[in-house]
Amino acid sequence: MAFTNQLIHETSPYLLQHAHNPVNWQPYGNEAFEEAVLQNKPLLISIGYSSCHWCHVMEHESFENELIAQIMNEYFVCVKVDREEHPDVDHVYMDAVQQIHGNGGWPLNCFALPDGRPFWGGTYFRPEQWKQLLVNVNNLFHNRYGEIEDQAAEIADGISRQNYLLLDDNGEPETESGLDAAFLAVYNAFDLEKGGLKGAPKFPMPVIVQFLLEYGIMQNNQDSIQLVSLSLEKMACGGIYDQAGGGFSRYSTDSDWKVPHFEKMLYDNAQLISVYSEAFRHTGNILFRDVVEQTIEFVDRELTSPEGVFFSALDADSEGEEGRFYTWTSGQFQDTLGHYADLAAEYYGLGGEGLWENGSNILLRQACDEMFAKKHFLSAEELTALTAFCRAGLLKARSARVRPGLDDKMLVSWNAMMISALADAYISLGNGEYLDRAVKAAGFVMQNLVRPDKGLFHTWKNGKSRINAYLDDYAFACYAFLKLYSLTADIKWLNEADILIEYVNSHFFDPHSGFFWYSEKDDKQVFARKIEIYDGVIPSGNSVIADVLYTLGEYLHNVDYLEKSKQMLSAMESRFTRYPTGYANWASQALRTSGKQYVVAVIGEDAVAFCGELIRKNIGNNKVYGSITESNLPYFQGRYVSGKTLIYVCSGTYCLAPVESVEDALTLLEK
Repeated sequence: MAFTNQLIHETSPYLLQHAHNPVNWQPYGNEAFEEAVLQNKPLLISIGYSSCHWCHVMEHESFENELIAQIMNEYFVCVKVDREEHPDVDHVYMDAVQQIHGNGGWPLNCFALPDGRPFWGGTYFRPEQWKQLLVNVNNLFHNRYGEIEDQAAEIADGISRQNYLLLDDNGEPETESGLDAAFLAVYNAFDLEKGGLKGAPKFPMPVIVQFLLEYGIMQNNQDSIQLVSLSLEKMACGGIYDQAGGGFSRYSTDSDWKVPHFEKMLYDNAQLISVYSEAFRHTGNILFRDVVEQTIEFVDRELTSPEGVFFSALDADSEGEEGRFYTWTSGQFQDTLGHYADLAAEYYGLGGEGLWENGSNILLRQACDEMFAKKHFLSAEELTALTAFCRAGLLKARSARVRPGLDDKMLVSWNAMMISALADAYISLGNGEYLDRAVKAAGFVMQNLVRPDKGLFHTWKNGKSRINAYLDDYAFACYAFLKLYSLTADIKWLNEADILIEYVNSHFFDPHSGFFWYSEKDDKQVFARKIEIYDGVIPSGNSVIADVLYTLGEYLHNVDYLEKSKQMLSAMESRFTRYPTGYANWASQALRTSGKQYVVAVIGEDAVAFCGELIRKNIGNNKVYGSITESNLPYFQGRYVSGKTLIYVCSGTYCLAPVESVEDALTLLEK
């Protein structure tokens, strides 16, 4: 290689992609800041991620251009950031760009003072734009420093002001009316013909769909259930879903779920496995079961490490072209499927609805299986056999192509989502292998990513754990561990969740707002710390922590946990009521804590089997957990009877007389 910069020593696939740019990139950290001070240069902080299409475009056009690189090296200290390794850095610089322009995206390119405070920024720039901008910013820095310092101070102040969250002292939230208002707002924002939020691009937004599903189930609202089914069916039949190999792309560029942005992210697929699993459990729609099984197969095949944990993403591009790996021409279909090619082409829309660019096709399904089978005089079994044959043939042929790039770093938060997803799939489909894989991955996290001080690391790759974890990591890990505890009755998962939440309380809690910082209190990596409460493509760490605190508070009779959760939820009521599409997990948490609910405590040798059955049949948000032996946990203490498995239905600290069958317990829950 003609050029090598400091990124060659990093483990992030995204940073390593830039290690041979002629730009003198440095990783984010103190050394870059100190160099900027010593050389009296502004920082150029460029943020992206490995599967980002436009990040690759800008790298090829500008960062691999020796003339442009020379300008960058002369005028700036250039810093490359993987947003998935450093979401704390991404949050604050994205906020800065959104303040400047009203929107943002990736690649994210910010110009900052040597102390890290940004004064200008943007996203993708064409090469000529970029060159001119570099020259202009350098002139501003050396000739009008006072103006850009004022701009940096104003931006930093604006970011800090977003953290001014105050607890609501108005007492109990009006949960029921607030939730009804939230549902109506979401319903009105949804596309009643194609599912998902109105307009384009279309993101799956599993957080919002999950709220609709839970609202529909708990409030017996069929409009909500139908909207969930519509959305999940349209996504599963669209181009956003990989019809040959399973798994979802990040979003659809159009309003029809047809043309995906072809990158595949672990966090999307994990959350969608959970949503489709629960939707199958409550609707019985076989399509939803198939999506769960096929998406888990995709994760097993393409995103699972030899250690049983999960990689982060697959690129959108291969051979320099977005979507090349996933699209098909009619000739390729004929070569692959032979005698069945014409029938399969009709099924997957080749030459019709699936036609895309330059004769290539995106596989999708316009007609439901029942209609297609009837048209071609096929039984349901025959169509199932045909599609299985086609998928296997297409997948085999596709495996010979040049594969998209793999981001093979492991992130705790996204892995925890996948652990929860496998647990949810086990609950709904009953496949014990899913639970075994979830337990194995969770064990790896506890063995390899726990620091000596009981905190977590954020990422692992090639046997090395690094970067202190963020609130998301703790939140999703605790949530997953509590789910495993409910399904296995293994006390270690409850204990691990409690240890982690105690660490979070000590190192992340902000007593002035009642919420939790995104990064640890002593984290000096960024010029400003953030309190994240917005539920976007994934739930905010704070909304998940509120759920975890509530569940742990119930299990352990911990009043402090329960009170913190209650206060957080109360403070958020006006937001999730008025803007539920941005705070959907908060709305779900309000739903889970509203109305009559119970803790179901199962103790005895059959506790694991009984807990699994209760969770599968449970309607609402009753908490279920168990112990196969004597236990000092509040709901179990003094209640073990040798040779029996007893089920206690409890509310608060009061429990009804025990019963010995799941059917009897369900009868008590229905009263």
